[in-house]
Amino acid sequence: MDNSVAGKIEATSDKQLAVQKSLVRTFVVALTMVFLGELGIMRVLAFFPDLPASTAAFLDGVFLAALLLPLWFFLSHRPMREKTEECDQERQKVLKQNAFLHTVLDALPFPFYVIDAKDYRVQIINKAAGINVAGDLTCHALSHKSATPCSGGEHPCPMLEVKRTGKPVILEHLHYNQHGAQRVMEVHGYPIFDEAGNIVQMIESSMDITQRRLAEDALRRSEASLQDFLDNANDLIQILDLKGRFLYVNRAWQMAMGYSEKEIGSLTIHDLLHQDSRESSIGLFSTTSRISQAVGHELVFVAKNGKAIIVEGNITTQMEEGAPVAVRGIFRDITKRKQLEEQFLEQKNITEKMIKFSAVPIFVLDKNHLVTNWNKACEKMTGVKAQRVVGTSDHWRPFYPSKRSCLADLVLDGAYDSFPQFYESFDTSTFLHDGVRSEGWFDNVGGKDRYIIFDAVPIYNRAKELVAVIETLQDISERKKLGEKLEQLATTDALTGLYNRHRFNELLEQEVARARRYHTPLSLIMFDLDYFKNINDTYGHAVGDQVLQEVAKVIRENVRATDWVGRWGGEEFLVLCPEATEKDAVATAEKLRGLVESHIFETVETITISCGVTRFKAPDSIDAFVSRADDGLYRAKDKGRNIVEIV
Repeated sequence: MDNSVAGKIEATSDKQLAVQKSLVRTFVVALTMVFLGELGIMRVLAFFPDLPASTAAFLDGVFLAALLLPLWFFLSHRPMREKTEECDQERQKVLKQNAFLHTVLDALPFPFYVIDAKDYRVQIINKAAGINVAGDLTCHALSHKSATPCSGGEHPCPMLEVKRTGKPVILEHLHYNQHGAQRVMEVHGYPIFDEAGNIVQMIESSMDITQRRLAEDALRRSEASLQDFLDNANDLIQILDLKGRFLYVNRAWQMAMGYSEKEIGSLTIHDLLHQDSRESSIGLFSTTSRISQAVGHELVFVAKNGKAIIVEGNITTQMEEGAPVAVRGIFRDITKRKQLEEQFLEQKNITEKMIKFSAVPIFVLDKNHLVTNWNKACEKMTGVKAQRVVGTSDHWRPFYPSKRSCLADLVLDGAYDSFPQFYESFDTSTFLHDGVRSEGWFDNVGGKDRYIIFDAVPIYNRAKELVAVIETLQDISERKKLGEKLEQLATTDALTGLYNRHRFNELLEQEVARARRYHTPLSLIMFDLDYFKNINDTYGHAVGDQVLQEVAKVIRENVRATDWVGRWGGEEFLVLCPEATEKDAVATAEKLRGLVESHIFETVETITISCGVTRFKAPDSIDAFVSRADDGLYRAKDKGRNIVEIV
């Protein structure tokens, strides 16, 4: 390129030099002609010595003008002047073009040289080369500090290769930069020929590929590490060609499937697919160009020993220049997980059936207080169908008139301190770990008043996170009624409904113990009906029983809520007055005596009672305490009946 510019400059200079030489020759000829003309005039005048001086001068001027006018015309001829100007303009144009080309070369980001083919001298060099030594150094001295050209081998010489082939070459070469650091360069050599076809120069450009070589080395090491990683990965990795033949499988794949490398080479993916998934999977692998990524796709492979292996993974297509070339698959053996999932689903199904068809009413709340299970027994007890409550928080409706927390809700919230606000009776479960229990009467549950025992048990996952609460219900209404009836029979007098003697003895022990412990007053009233035997003898035992019932009613309705009233036997009654002094007890006895006396009985019309009153003394036994009240009763009878006597 630069050689062409130099040729143009040289051609323009030759044209200007030829014009200049022609002008010089013309000027010399003109001077010679003038000189010769002057000599000729002098010779003519010599023959005419008599001519006047003015005439001789005139003739000399005319003759000289005749000689100089042609010369002036020739020198001022326009075409010649224009040719000279054209040469000057062309020279300036070529110089500008040459300067522009040098600027372009200096702007290149890579080193650029023009090297002489004979002596390897660097004739032109750009700024990217880092030093201006054109014409001073050889290319081998400049690039790799050598006195002789490279001889080939590991360091082939671009010039030698260009001379040998006569064609442009691209070589890798070791160079030293201006700081002395060795760099790997990619060298491009381009030959320049003369008119005879001989290589006279070579244009050389070079690119520093040291970092690229380092990156390629790192990539090779990375690929080796990746290969090692793939071979030792736990996942099953395979690469298939477009016909489903195996190009690569890793060690985990080979061990899982049990095939040797030789056997794998003769197999296709279709040979390994289980018949249950073959139809869908063949379509998947046969349309490789449409696969970008199939995440979570499940396949069933068949190992060499016939074992079915369930895998899950990604299938991607390897594309080159817009066309599919291979199919990659990375799979995870999920056979054990599938087996565990099936076992879990089976167990879950069994558990759900056990809950659903259990004779015990059961409902389950998830961690968001939503009903997940509401079994048949629960439907039967509450009269509420599962579809009405499952997925909602309406599990309270069958039990309470307004929305409030159930036992399971409190367990989910860990609000154990709040139990007393919602339940009078609650306790930890006696047989369920972390469970709590409450019980009580509930109005109109499924159309009945029911006494229900609730047990709520938290359910935790493997991470010990609370995920649900299961609550069971036991309707023990009939049992509770029977128990209350039995308790009533065991503790109350069948005729009067007051506590019987056995139960009253228990109350005496309880209150005496409390009085001793807290040093509180305790008094006892014993009374019986005056002349009650006459009533039985006169009116019969039925009337006598009626009288006893009416007396018991009067007494029960006119004592304090904290007082205990019991039938001691026959027509004798006891009133135990906790935290009442002897004076208080006397007032109560007088009140009761007056009420009985004023009461109108149906048959006998009137009747009176006699009362004995005493207070508990610390040394007293229960028998001594009761015996003293009994003594007071007999004193009252001895003094005429219908009176209160203190002992």
